Amino acid sequence: MMMSFLAQLIKSVDAAHLYRIIMDGGERFAFLVLDAGSREVFSSTSAGEPAGDIRLSLEDGSLLPSRGGESSESEAHMSREEFALISGSIRREWAKEGSPPLMVTKTYG
Repeated sequence: MMMSFLAQLIKSVDAAHLYRIIMDGGERFAFLVLDAGSREVFSSTSAGEPAGDIRLSLEDGSLLPSRGGESSESEAHMSREEFALISGSIRREWAKEGSPPLMVTKTYG
């Protein structure tokens, strides 16, 4: 699987940090929130509201169990595998810098 992404911090409110994710050279877009308060990264809408049920722990980088309901990969605009790669990369930079990174870019494949 070949994939590239650019994650840009577009808004911060208290402990919640909204990222716009540009994937595959601009062919696809998605949004994630790094929430330092709840210690997780989750898939979101462009307004920062949770979308789908995909979450990643900031503590150990593991995918978190579903909160119930159906998984909504289509709402999240990315697969679970893509979410794990992108949110894991944001988490690593956050842990390294000690603050939300302004930008993260990666190419896999």
